[in-house]
Amino acid sequence: MMRKRGFSDLIRCWLPAFGVLLLAAGFAWGRMPNGMDGGDVKRDLKVLKNQIRRERRRGERVRRRQETVLQEIDTLNRRRLVLQQELAGLDDEIAQVEKEVAAQEAEAGCLEESYRQLQRRFCARLKIRYCQPPGKWLDFLDRDLDLTEKVNAVVYGERVLAADRRLQAEYRQLLSRVREHRRELEKRRSFLHGLRDQQTAKVAELEENIAKKNELLYKIKHQVKAHDELVGELGKMAEKLEQMTLTADLPVTDFADLKGNLPMPVDGIVISFFGLEKDSDFATVTSNKGIEIEAPAGSPVRVIHNGVVVFASWMKGYGNLLVVDHGGGYCSVYAHLREFSCKVGDHLKSRQVVGQVGNGVFSDIPSLYFEIRKNGVPEDPLTWVSQIGEQAG
Repeated sequence: MMRKRGFSDLIRCWLPAFGVLLLAAGFAWGRMPNGMDGGDVKRDLKVLKNQIRRERRRGERVRRRQETVLQEIDTLNRRRLVLQQELAGLDDEIAQVEKEVAAQEAEAGCLEESYRQLQRRFCARLKIRYCQPPGKWLDFLDRDLDLTEKVNAVVYGERVLAADRRLQAEYRQLLSRVREHRRELEKRRSFLHGLRDQQTAKVAELEENIAKKNELLYKIKHQVKAHDELVGELGKMAEKLEQMTLTADLPVTDFADLKGNLPMPVDGIVISFFGLEKDSDFATVTSNKGIEIEAPAGSPVRVIHNGVVVFASWMKGYGNLLVVDHGGGYCSVYAHLREFSCKVGDHLKSRQVVGQVGNGVFSDIPSLYFEIRKNGVPEDPLTWVSQIGEQAG
């Protein structure tokens, strides 16, 4: 036995397309689709509401995930800013070290040049003293000098050489310290460059993570939008089903039995009839789906039988339009109303006032446009009412 396909099956299979069809055509006059009864509507409405709740929970989870990703992106951006500031500080420190290295190199160059000059002077003195032929350096003793002066000259020469040796030793020590300092600066420069490379790699990694998080955020935003649209569409469908549950409980017994005995919706004169009608002024033929009843402006308009309001709004070509579902596929239509005395979802009693007569859309004559439909197909209202001139109450 083939199982009857309910509304929940349609939701699962054709949710997007069915939602559009549902709003556009399926319930144009508040009718249930063929093969569905009040129990089906209530069951499927329950399924639909459960699905709406599930989708809303999913939407909330997606929104929480969106907030989490936003916080993660903010944390990454803050970390990136700190790293960039650290990189700027490293660049400044590297520049300062470069200056110090250059200064040390210049100082070492000056010291080396001074040391070489000192070596040249020292070598010259050594050459004078030690590079003479044997015994030549004692020639000065034969000169006509006082012995004291001769001894002082020897002592003075020894002291000059000793001073040169001390000065050379000091220069070597100073040069050694300068070179050691330069090596330390080189190590520091190498360390800073390595640290800068590490920080640059961290910034690049952060940039990549931020790009991935932004891509994820873009997808999540689309998910949020899709969930909102889905919940909105399901909500519209639920509203239509709510209206259907109101009409599903209506008795389907007596409306058809009252054919020919229903009251007129307003006391007035019929000036336009159902079916084909020829316009003598323009020699044109129009097909009317209802009748038009001329009545004083502001006259009360009454519903012809018990029912539920399924539409109450302005519509192009009709003005203020009211549609009442009487059950069993029967609806009555009231147009050109000045105002409404009811709203969608209201349960109406027979002959209850639903509005007032207003002006026609294409004329200044106050009138009420009136239709009766079965399953969306218009029927001649005059075959349903008791007499044309009877006031409905």
